[in-house]
Amino acid sequence: MWGLKSFLGIERAQVSVEFILVTGGVIVAALTIFSLRGTIASFANVSTDWVERERNATITKITR
Repeated sequence: MWGLKSFLGIERAQVSVEFILVTGGVIVAALTIFSLRGTIASFANVSTDWVERERNATITKITR
């Protein structure tokens, strides 16, 4: 019986550690995304502007 109690105690501790690691990872990911939201928005604007310029340049080349 001592072996079963020991095993269950170890399993419970492992589950607790895994839960803490997963929760911490989710919090870190959320904070990272929250802190980078301005950067991501700026990158989206730059990409949109670049695509628009390239499209306009192609239209200009074709219509000349």
